[in-house]
Amino acid sequence: MLTTQHLKNAAKAPLDTLAAQFGPHRRGKQQKLWTLMYHRILPKSDPRYASEEPGMIVAPDTFRQHLQQLKQLFTILPLSEWVERQQSGQAIPSNACAITFDDGWADNYEYAFPIIQQEQVPVTLFAVSDMIGGTQQFWPNRVARLFTHCSTEQLNELNWLAPFLSAATIRRSNSGATEALNAEQISEVIQQLKSLPDNLIASHLLEAEAELGIDNDTSQPLVNWQQLREMSDSGLVEIGSHTSHHFRLQQSLDPAVMASEIIDSRQRLQDELNKPVDLFCYPNGDVCPEAIKLAREHYKAAVTTQRGINYNKGQDLHQLLRIGVHQDISNTATKFQSRLANWF
Repeated sequence: MLTTQHLKNAAKAPLDTLAAQFGPHRRGKQQKLWTLMYHRILPKSDPRYASEEPGMIVAPDTFRQHLQQLKQLFTILPLSEWVERQQSGQAIPSNACAITFDDGWADNYEYAFPIIQQEQVPVTLFAVSDMIGGTQQFWPNRVARLFTHCSTEQLNELNWLAPFLSAATIRRSNSGATEALNAEQISEVIQQLKSLPDNLIASHLLEAEAELGIDNDTSQPLVNWQQLREMSDSGLVEIGSHTSHHFRLQQSLDPAVMASEIIDSRQRLQDELNKPVDLFCYPNGDVCPEAIKLAREHYKAAVTTQRGINYNKGQDLHQLLRIGVHQDISNTATKFQSRLANWF
C-alpha cells in the first residue's frame, strides 16, 4: 500500500536527480565551503537506533558511501585549516568540504571512527565537555524514553507535557484505545518542547521520572575521555567545544551561565586533551548577540545549524552555515548529492 511518504518521495525523485547532476557542487569555480553536520552513526540492528530521532542518524554503510563520494567531489579539509587559510589569505580550494559531528556520541567512536580511519578523511567533533564519559542523557533522549516506558494515557497526565501531545499526533485504534506515538511523532513533540527553557524541561523530567519510576539509564551515551583522546591523537579528528552542558545559548540564559558554558568548556577540553581548542558549535543552533560576542572573543570560528553553503568573501567565521545529513535524505548517491546542492 502506498503511503503519503511514498508518494512524496516519488514526486521528489526527479528533482533530486536534477539537483544531484547540476547543483553547485558540480559546477562553478567560486570558492565555497560545504560544512556537513552529522550526529550519530548507528546500524539499524543497534537498539539505540530505534530510540533516537530519525533526523539524528546515518547508518555506517551510508556514512562510508558519503565519504567516498565527498572525496571525489571536494577537497576535504579540517575545518580549522579552512578557517586558518581564510584568515591568512592563503589559497583555498574552489570546492572545499569540512565534516563535523555534534555532541560526541559513543557511537562516533564505535562506528564512525573506524570508517574515518579507513577512508583517511579529517573531521571535526564538537564535544560537550562536562558530559564526556558520564551517564547523563540529553533531555530529548530522556523525553523519548518517557514514550517507550509509558502509555499515552500516562503521558497525558503530565500537565507540562500534555499540551504538546496535540490531537493531530494521537491516533486511536479500532477499539478506541490510544496508540503509541511513532518516532516521527515523538520527534515532533521534542521540537515543540524546545519552546521551553532547558532548566524548566530538566525540572519537569526529574519530577516525571520519579513519579513514573523510571531510572536514569546507566549506559554511557557519549564517548569517554580515553576514547576522545584516541580520536584526537589519530590526527584525523580535531575537537571543538559544544559548551559544557549543552545549554541552548538563548537571550534568556543567565549571563554567568552562558559565559561558563562557552569559556569553561574550552579550558576543560584543552586541559584534558593537551591541545588547543579553537572551534565552537552553538547547541541546537541557538544564538544571541552575547553568545556570538563570547564566541568571537574565545574561538577562531563557530558553526551554526543554519543551512547553507559558505562563501569565502564576506562569510562571518563565527556564524558558519552547515548542511545537516541523516539517513532518510541521504541513503542513495542521488539523494545525498541533492542534499549537497542545497536547492530545497
